[in-house]
Amino acid sequence: MKYLLRFFFYLCLIFFSFTIQFLHAEDDLYLKIAPSCVEILVNGRLDGSGVICDKEGLVLTAFHVVKKRNKKIEALSKSLGRLPLKLIATNRSSDLALFTLPPKKKAYPALSLAKNIPKEGTDVFLMASPIFRHHLLLKGSIARRSETFSWYDESFKNTFPISGIAAPGSSGGPWVNAKGEIFAIQVAGVTTDFGHQGVNSAVGGMSLKSFLEKKENVTVPTIQAAVEELWGQSPQLIKKIPTGVRGLLFRQVYPHGVCAKAGIKDENIMLQADDQIFERVEPFVKYIRSRKIGEEIKFLICNSTGKNKKVVTVKLAELK
Repeated sequence: MKYLLRFFFYLCLIFFSFTIQFLHAEDDLYLKIAPSCVEILVNGRLDGSGVICDKEGLVLTAFHVVKKRNKKIEALSKSLGRLPLKLIATNRSSDLALFTLPPKKKAYPALSLAKNIPKEGTDVFLMASPIFRHHLLLKGSIARRSETFSWYDESFKNTFPISGIAAPGSSGGPWVNAKGEIFAIQVAGVTTDFGHQGVNSAVGGMSLKSFLEKKENVTVPTIQAAVEELWGQSPQLIKKIPTGVRGLLFRQVYPHGVCAKAGIKDENIMLQADDQIFERVEPFVKYIRSRKIGEEIKFLICNSTGKNKKVVTVKLAELK
């Protein structure tokens, strides 16, 4: 009995020790990453979040946060104060923008880039300032590591999903692993008329690494219209589409864009693109991105009832 009690005592001691270490680890994570996280002011208003990713003062944020014209961009932090930001490069296709802080002798507090995106199901953390709440550490989980394309802000962005809720103002904030290393930048949330649906869109992987390494503007071709998968449409629209029709549906065709000029309208069906059939968004957008700005794409299209088939030619525009 004496040995059993002693074993139980040691077991409780070990459990208590691990609990304390776990709590301290979470405290340490916040303290580690907070000095490197900034808020982005656009014309004096807190419009988003950002992170210092280099000791020289490089700052990453989301492009859509800072895209306004005639703008004054600043970084605000508790430790550094209010400092001007100078634009270095943008990547509209990944919704990223890179700035630099004023040079100084002492190194800026910076977070390093992780080697990989954590595995699916792993708990991860977002440091951001949603709806004017300063520096909140939000928790999420990797939903899938492979990239997809999210349509928002009038273009497709290459993103991957992270479960959790991030309110407006979180865009540009860093997603970090348990070590406090950046593996992605928050860019959008999946929303409907009923609000946020608990899924976020983030940019990471090679899109993030390449942008940070090259520090150059990234330009890609666009058809200036969205496409959607047929099985994602309303029951009413699906009933109108004849059985056997395969392809993608055109949506949000810019009124003066290259697709509109070629005669493509909302709810036209793309039966073929350069003699290829696409039924999913990802391979089609990848195909467009593999082409050059100014090149022509031939589309075989019809209306939503499968009638009025015709071939139209679209000259790829630059995503700006």
